Parts: sequence; C-alpha cells; structure tokens
Amino acid sequence: MQATGYIVGSAAAGAIAQLKALESRDDFSNLRTVDLVNAAAHSCEQAHKALREDPTEARACLIHGASRLLAAADRLEPGAAPANVVSMDAAS
Repeated sequence: MQATGYIVGSAAAGAIAQLKALESRDDFSNLRTVDLVNAAAHSCEQAHKALREDPTEARACLIHGASRLLAAADRLEPGAAPANVVSMDAAS
C-alpha cells in the first residue's frame, strides 16, 4: 500500500525510515512476525525505563518499536495471506 500526500511528524517519519531500512535488509524475510512484535515490546520496555532519565533515548526506543510494529502489521494486512506467521504455541 502506498500513501501519498500525508504530512507526518519527525517521529513518524523516523519510524517509516527505519521500517524501509528494515525491509531492505537481506535477512528481513527470515524474521518471523512474532520476532518483530517481540522486538517492539522490548523497545517499549526500554523506553518506559528511560522516560524520566533520558527522554531522547525513550523517543529513539519508541520510534524503533513503532517501525517493528509497522513491519508486523504489514504482514497481517487484511485480505493478504499472512507472511512468515507462526502460531504463538509454535513460536515458544
């Protein structure tokens, strides 16, 4: 899906830039959707820890996590066959 004509803030632009960099990695297709969600969760945990002491680090963690969530969500797009999705039971 392509979105044109949107004005986004610097955080959203950063997340999209990181998403594009992630998608261009040679090993991107090897990443499981659950791995992307787990990476995002870890980034959110790190952001939560950094909020009071280092807002810049918290922001960077949130942007990183957002890029991973966007990648995972793209794999779960309605009407498309899920790509590289493993049941939670099998992922454990």
